[in-house]
This record gives sequence, C-alpha cells and structure tokens, in this order.
Amino acid sequence: MTPAPDPQRWSDYSGSLRAVLDEYARAIRDYETVLRGLPRYRYTARTALSDEHYACVRDIAAHVVGAAYSYADHIQRALDRNEEPPPRRAIDVATPGDAIDGVWAAFDQMVEVLRRIKDWSDDQQGQLRFVTRWKQPYDIEQMLEHAIVHILRHRRQLERWRDAPAA
Repeated sequence: MTPAPDPQRWSDYSGSLRAVLDEYARAIRDYETVLRGLPRYRYTARTALSDEHYACVRDIAAHVVGAAYSYADHIQRALDRNEEPPPRRAIDVATPGDAIDGVWAAFDQMVEVLRRIKDWSDDQQGQLRFVTRWKQPYDIEQMLEHAIVHILRHRRQLERWRDAPAA
C-alpha cells in the first residue's frame, strides 16, 4: 500500500505550487476514503449508473489514475518543449488498493515534475502554455486546478455509485 506522500517533500515550493499540491493531496485523500469505504463487491459490480464508459467502479478508478498521470505528463512535456501529447498509459487497478496506489504514484510524479519549477513565480508559470490531448490550451496552474477538480468529480461519482441500486 502506497502511503500518502509527506507534504514536507514540497514545503520549499513556491507558495502557489505548495498550496495547490496541498489541495491536490487533500482531494486524493478524500477520494481514497470513499474508495476504501465501498463494499468490496461494489468495485466490479454494475449498478443502475453503469454506462458504456464506466461499467463499474474499477473503470472509474482506472480513468482517475490514467488522467492523473496524463496531467503530470502534459506539464513535463511542456517543460521539455515537446509538443506531442503524452501517450495514454495502460492502467491496471485490479483492486481498490491498486487504484489508491496508482493515484498516489501519479501524484508523486507530479510533485517530481514540479520540482523543476518550484521557485517559479506565478507569472513564469502562466507563461508556459500547452495544448492538451483534448485540444484545450492550458497553463500550469490551470492544469493543476483541473487535476484537483477531476479527483473531486470522480469522488462524488463514487459516492453516488456506492448508494446506487444494482443493475
């Protein structure tokens, strides 16, 4: 089981990066709490909310982990001046523990990517712009905010699935 990273790892980052990483970690902890609280059978069971994109919680969890890696990859590529969108990763989240480990590992990658710019001002961060795989222009702050909201949205989705009737 991957423990949540120690916030001391990014305590020397600029105020805005430090604050957003604190909030990102908080969002993941809340997501983890909901995921751990699901009855085990719910992880792979279809519910009345199942659809062609998400048949079960496991599908949602794989999407969350893949997206979290993608956000770090987008920033990494922008820093490297590589305009190719990052490739999609194959994500295996056979168990809720795998899903939790995966999202924390992706967060850890984000912390490492941001180490390169830990002293940048907000203006410097805003000047580095890139286009996502979904054709949306972003700067670093926007991508980090998107990463947080993405976790929050899927945490809420899991709460709804937890309470949904079986399919």
